[in-house]
Amino acid sequence: MWKYIAAGFLFLIGALEIVLALNGRMREELMKTSPVRSKRTSPIFFLLAGLSAFVMALGILFYNRWF
Repeated sequence: MWKYIAAGFLFLIGALEIVLALNGRMREELMKTSPVRSKRTSPIFFLLAGLSAFVMALGILFYNRWF
């Protein structure tokens, strides 16, 4: 049960970060209120973070099938 909750949470976070990577205006508005500010946020970082969240979620879901 816990692995499904964790995988769902990671899928949600991954989807949010990929949306931020693809939508520049939304990313800039979010970064205005962020406590950690940078001069320019690169969309590639959000894309990589979203993909890594998806891969971790898949790893949690299918761990028992492979090992």
